[in-house]
Amino acid sequence: MADWNGNVSQTQFMEQDECIVLSEQDEVIGHNSKKQCHIFSAEQPFGILHRAFSVFLFDSQGRLLLQQRASDKITFPNVWTNTCCSHPLFGSTYNEVDYEDDVR
Repeated sequence: MADWNGNVSQTQFMEQDECIVLSEQDEVIGHNSKKQCHIFSAEQPFGILHRAFSVFLFDSQGRLLLQQRASDKITFPNVWTNTCCSHPLFGSTYNEVDYEDDVR
């Protein structure tokens, strides 16, 4: 996994960050680079199936906050998309919020 130091390119992150690869039954079967997971080809027309998450943020009037991806993004440049999305990375552990006091 890459560490951000201000000198790492988007391509380097895509090559170094490892996504969690899944079977059609949502079983973890391995890992592969973010770059490889997002390559569309005749052999893998939808890329490699991998774990990802999306956030949909609505205001009190029910309006959805969208984002337009930057034009220089490697994957899906200029596309209007959900509020936020990303990937849990292979080998990373995340703290979970266990108590109501942890959320403000």
